[in-house]
Amino acid sequence: MSVFLGTCLNISNSDYLCVCEEGWTSGHCEAMVNYCQNVTCENNGVCRPLFRDFKCECLSSSYSGLYCQITAGSLVARKLVGKSFGYIAIIFITSVFVLVVTLDVLKYVFHIDAARGELERLRRRKYRKKRRKRGIATQFRYVNELPSILSNPNDKETTVLNILLTIF
Repeated sequence: MSVFLGTCLNISNSDYLCVCEEGWTSGHCEAMVNYCQNVTCENNGVCRPLFRDFKCECLSSSYSGLYCQITAGSLVARKLVGKSFGYIAIIFITSVFVLVVTLDVLKYVFHIDAARGELERLRRRKYRKKRRKRGIATQFRYVNELPSILSNPNDKETTVLNILLTIF
């Protein structure tokens, strides 16, 4: 069973013309008009046809409006902050690059080494630390050598002194 929502007039024995009511279309007025046909919802919104109307359904709470064209203030702020950090990072990287190129030009073209003094100071400090770490040369005498020290057994003071010097 088909529903006709319009008025059909016979033009001839085999031909007729239907005048559809608002919101209906096709040859016998059986199809609803698709109001989303020429509508573009912004920011990934989805158009839903309604009877005699349409509605853009915004997929994110960050957008609103008839065509999802209104951006929420929090999203605008996040985008602005994100761009600002991006610009700051680009400026920082560019500054470092310019500094390195400038130092290389000074060093290799004009033979000016801005870090030479600091490098020399670090080398001297490292050399001093190495020198301090060297052990103190000591002479060891073993107790087994006592008989050779006691060359004069009658001189007891010299013998005791030699033994103490040997031990300490």
